Amino acid sequence: MIVRRLTLAILFALFVAGPAAVYADDTNANILRMATGTHSFYEEDGTTLRGQEHFRMIAHADGSRTMMLSKNMFDSDRQHNITMRVDPQFRPIEAYGSYWYPEGFKGSVRVIVDGDSLQATSWGPVGRTEHEVSVPPALAVVTHGEGLNAWSASVLDPEDDQPGVSEREMARTSYFISPTREGDAPVLGKVVPATLTRVGEETVTVPAGTFDTIHYRTGMLDIWAIKGDRVLAKQIFRGEHYLLTEYEVK
Repeated sequence: MIVRRLTLAILFALFVAGPAAVYADDTNANILRMATGTHSFYEEDGTTLRGQEHFRMIAHADGSRTMMLSKNMFDSDRQHNITMRVDPQFRPIEAYGSYWYPEGFKGSVRVIVDGDSLQATSWGPVGRTEHEVSVPPALAVVTHGEGLNAWSASVLDPEDDQPGVSEREMARTSYFISPTREGDAPVLGKVVPATLTRVGEETVTVPAGTFDTIHYRTGMLDIWAIKGDRVLAKQIFRGEHYLLTEYEVK
């Protein structure tokens, strides 16, 4: 009986702790590197915390990247769960988002980009809705995940070092998802043209550290994307600051 109990205890310990020990140092051919972190959102005073967004970014062996993030806005009881995969040029391949408000679940949307075609399927309290639109190469899918704005700015601009290049204007088209709180409209987007300016290369310091970045601007939105995987280091929108406060690359 004692031996049996000891055996069961060992098996239980292996079941609980074993996989972590076995796989901790293993590699995966589909993962070149992985980064995790947190963005914190502040009011114009720079100290009042509005919310946070936790993310995981995976760089794949084929040059594509995937980001998964969870956005929690304390000041308005909003919560977003978003996943996006982009190609080596940061052009969206597919995306998924679900959106919650104080009243409950607003809805979800799945987006697939295939060449010049974008198909979107929305699901929520009003049921299922689908549509398809034509899109150009310089496409961004705006999901309202703040960490993904750096990828949207970087579409077709993956080169990090371009000495002397500043204030360069680039045409953009956004599929802008609008999960409005009011009404019962489905969570779908619309095509919106815009102009983005590559301001230049800048070194910025945020709570997570000091990074070499590319600075982009469109309208009242300024974005600083870390060179390489273009993780968002900093964002300023209408005076509100979105800062990278935790960051780890594995």
